Amino acid sequence: MERYHPVSAGLHWLTATLVIALIALALFDQPLEKALGTSSIRLHKSLGMTVFGLTLLRILWRLRHRAPPLPESTGRMQRAAAWAVHLLLYGFLLGLPLLGYVLSSGGPYPMHWFGIAVAKLPVSKSVGDAAAALHVWGGYAMIALLAMHIAAALHHQFVVRDRLILRMLPAIR
Repeated sequence: MERYHPVSAGLHWLTATLVIALIALALFDQPLEKALGTSSIRLHKSLGMTVFGLTLLRILWRLRHRAPPLPESTGRMQRAAAWAVHLLLYGFLLGLPLLGYVLSSGGPYPMHWFGIAVAKLPVSKSVGDAAAALHVWGGYAMIALLAMHIAAALHHQFVVRDRLILRMLPAIR
């Protein structure tokens, strides 16, 4: 079985971990703020910018290192669905951080990436508010796409049993 390049797999799992952290920080900001005494949104913004950069790196890497082919048993509709979901995931991995940047630019607070100042875009509060709504609803759509992606991987592993998931896991000797 052909595997993904270790760099591809590493970028995948690092991005996946950061996206799960981003979702948790967004969904549980208020309870975290009560427990910790500070908002988690600054960390959310820094991780979002990191995901944007990692996604650009992943796309550049992918242009030079093709994904292993799907198993021969994968039907045309499944191939199309896999392609569409991956394309949408990449779109959200780029689009959500960009929307977050626009919404933060329209707000009153300075922006930082792990303590390093980031310039804001010259956008109005109304543009920032519109970006905020798109960011929130896009986040929910991203959760749905991730659920589909994970469900498909588990379906291949435990129902179809084609060991497709092993292509993205570290090689175990």
